[in-house]
This record gives sequence, structure tokens and C-alpha cells, in this order.
Amino acid sequence: MQRAQIEVQLLEGCHRLARKAILNTAADSFSMRIPASMEMILASGCRDWLQMEIGHLDTVSLLGTEGLSGLHASIYQERPDVGAVTISSPKGVRLLAHHGCWLPPLFDEQVRHVGLSTELLESGGSLSPDLVRRIFRGGANAALFGEQLLCLGITCERVLCNTELYEKCAQAFVLAKASGNRIGHIPAWVRLIATRRLLKEERRAAESYRKGLVPQGIGGY
Repeated sequence: MQRAQIEVQLLEGCHRLARKAILNTAADSFSMRIPASMEMILASGCRDWLQMEIGHLDTVSLLGTEGLSGLHASIYQERPDVGAVTISSPKGVRLLAHHGCWLPPLFDEQVRHVGLSTELLESGGSLSPDLVRRIFRGGANAALFGEQLLCLGITCERVLCNTELYEKCAQAFVLAKASGNRIGHIPAWVRLIATRRLLKEERRAAESYRKGLVPQGIGGY
């Protein structure tokens, strides 16, 4: 995939998430890996994401970067299967963060594509390689980062779907929790099968990127 194609895809992704009020603060960000390169394209610092343009995108090295770009870079270095990363502030995720809990395994598609994560991170901090490994062990593709959602995907389309899926699940969980009723979780055997399939496809994605190719997207459950 050419750099210009990546920029167009990233820009379209920004507008898609902005229309759904998922990218909505200057603290949010969205990046894509450049295959066969130690660089990424990064969109950040925008107050009105619907106004994001190609000229606002930055090409950033995956080596020796700090701050927000360093956070994105550390994920690409530690997860060779990841092709895109979003840090967003949707309403459901903010409500979930106020409860001080992570999202339990509620739905088939959630465990199939987003995976399982039990980490609550403080925003504004840096992510060391060891911390990135721990957060996203077992193929997990999402974690709460303060009141934001840190989400990964093997491609741009997959990170968009993962981000949107997590937000829908977060909204459903917050509403269910407010009812005071018992909340059922996905059975362990379903989680095991879903995790195995997710890991298999992430290994394939990592191999594709090692060859300088963009992997095929993940299919349905």
C-alpha cells in the first residue's frame, strides 16, 4: 500500500469516527503503520475531527519517539500484527471509566475481535514495552486509558470496527449495570475458541507485515 493510500484511508477513518462522536477531543489520536517501513502516519491534536485534512497528518518514526507518538510507536514495535491504533473518547467508554472497571466478556463478537483485557491505565503516562506486552497479552486489542479507549486492529478497517464495537458493548454494560440485575458473561469455552482464532489471525497478520504486505481483514465469528 502506498503512503498516499494510507493517508486517504486514515483520513476517512478519522471522519467516520468523528461522525459517531468517538474521536471528539484534542487528546484523541489515530495512526496507521506504513508496511515495510519503520514509520507510521499519525493524526492527533485536532479539536474538530470532521475538519481533519491530509495536510494535518504527520509521518513519524517508530524509533526514538516520545509522548503520544511514542505510545503509538511502542505498540507497533511490540505487536507486529497491528496495522492501526486509535485513542478515542466516546461517551460509553467515559461512563465505563467512571465505574472504575473494565469491560467483561459479554458478547461473541467482542471476544472474537476485541479480545479480553483487564487493565485500567492512567492517561498521560508512557507505556513501556513490558507494560504493552502485559496489557495486550493473549491477543487483546483494547484497554481503558484513563477515560479514553486505546484500541488496536490488524488493519484500518478492523481498528474502526473494534473501536465501534467496544463502544457499543460499553454502553450496553453501563446500562445493564445501572439496572442492578445480574449480568451474564460469555462461557469460558466460547472465550477459548474465540481467543484461539484471534491469535491465529494475528500471527498471520504479523507475517504479512514482515513481508511488507497489508493483511486480509478478520472474518465473522
